[in-house]
Amino acid sequence: AARTQGHNDLTEVNMSCRYIPHRGAVDLGRAHLVLDGDDARPTSPAEAEYQDALARRLFAGSPATTRVLRLSHRRPSDETPEPSLQQCLRANKRKRPDVRRRHIPSSPTLILDGPGLRDNFYLNVVDWAATNIVAVGLEGVCYLYHPRAGLVQPVAQAAGGDEGGYVTSVGFRRDGVRLAVGSSGGKVELVDAQETTAHISSLGGGGEGRASSLSWGGPHELAAGFAGGAVAIFDVRRRGGAACTLPAHRGEVCGLRFAPDGVAQLASGSNDHTVRVCDVRSPRAARLELTAHSAAVKALDFCPWRRHCLATGGGTTDGSIRIWDTGAAAERELQSVATGSQVSGVRWSVARRELVTSHGFSSMNSTSNSVRLWRPNLLPVAQLTGHRGRVLHLAVSPDGGTALSAGSDETLRFWKISSIGGAGGGGGPPPPWGGAP
Repeated sequence: AARTQGHNDLTEVNMSCRYIPHRGAVDLGRAHLVLDGDDARPTSPAEAEYQDALARRLFAGSPATTRVLRLSHRRPSDETPEPSLQQCLRANKRKRPDVRRRHIPSSPTLILDGPGLRDNFYLNVVDWAATNIVAVGLEGVCYLYHPRAGLVQPVAQAAGGDEGGYVTSVGFRRDGVRLAVGSSGGKVELVDAQETTAHISSLGGGGEGRASSLSWGGPHELAAGFAGGAVAIFDVRRRGGAACTLPAHRGEVCGLRFAPDGVAQLASGSNDHTVRVCDVRSPRAARLELTAHSAAVKALDFCPWRRHCLATGGGTTDGSIRIWDTGAAAERELQSVATGSQVSGVRWSVARRELVTSHGFSSMNSTSNSVRLWRPNLLPVAQLTGHRGRVLHLAVSPDGGTALSAGSDETLRFWKISSIGGAGGGGGPPPPWGGAP
C-alpha cells in the first residue's frame, strides 16, 4: 500500500529531531534574568534605571536580542566574553579585609662580639633583667650591658677555684636589682646591679663542682645547681652555707627555674635526662620526676600567664620540646614536638604569648644553630638563623619583644621577635669587652 503523504512510518522516526540545548553554551544567569524580566518589574525610576544599565552591561543591548538556548558550541570570537551574572555577583561581594601578615625580621638588629664565651652546653652565662640590663659571663669576668645606651660595665670576677677560674652561671633577681654570679670553683657571688662597685657577699658552695645554674625565687631566696648533682637553696640574708639542699640528681644540674609568684615550685634539669619538680615548702622529696627526655635537660621555663605550666627541651639525642602540667599528681604531658636539634634554651615571651627556643647540634642542617618561635600549642611560627656555631644561651627582654642568643661562634645576637615590645637591641657600637671589676 502506498504511504500517505505527510505521515511517516513509526519505524522510520528520526530520533535526532529532539532539540537539546548545549549546556556548555547556555548562560543560565542571563536566561534567568530574561525569563523573569516581566515579573521583576521596577518599583521606582531608580530601580528601572539600574535594570537598564545592568541589561546593557550584560547583553550589550536589548535582552530580547540575546539567544537564550543554543544547540551547538559558540563560535570562537576574538572579543573578550562578557561576564556572566554569577561572575558579576561574585565580583560585587564584599571582600575580606586585607589582614597583613606578621613580619619577623630574619636578620638580627644587633650583633656583639663575645670573646671568651665558652663553648659549653652545661653553663648558663646570659640573663636579661627586668630593668633591661643584660648580664654576660666571658671567661673569668661578668659584664653588664645596657642595650639602650650601649654601655658595658665589668661587675664581678669568678671566685674560688684555681687561677683558671671562670664564670659558669649568672642570674638576676626578679626586680633586677641583685645579680648572682656562679663560678667554676663552686662559689656564688652577689652583686648590686645598680651600684656595680658594690659587692654584697659570697655564698658558700652548696654542692660539689661548679655552680652551673642559678634561679631566684623570692627577694631572699636563691637556688643553685651544681656539677655534682646537688641543688641548694640559699637565704641570702644569712652568711654561710645553704639553708636547705634538695635531693641530688645523678648528673650535673644544668637547668634551674623557680615558678612565678604564687606557685611554690622549683624545676631542675640534669644531665641524668630527668626533670624534677619540688615543692619548696617541703623540699625533702621531689614532687614530680619527668622522665620522657632521652638527653640532658638544660632548657626549662615556667609559663608566666598559666599556672603549673612548664616547658622543657632535651639535648642532642633527644631534641624534643615538651610542655607539662606540674599541678598534676603524676607525670602529665600536655604537648610535645620533635625539633630535630639540640635544645639549649627555652623562654616564654609575654609580648604575643609564644615560646622561644634556641638550638645547637642537629642531624638536619635546616634546624641547627637557630632561634625558633612557637605558638603555645607548639606550632612553628618562625626560624631565625645566622650563628656560625651552635646556640648555647637564650634570653628574652622584659617586654618580650626581643630575643638574645649567644653562640659558640662568640657572638651575641639580638632578634626582633615582636613589634609589641621594644626594649632590647639598643643602638651604639659593639661594646669594648675588657677590664676588670
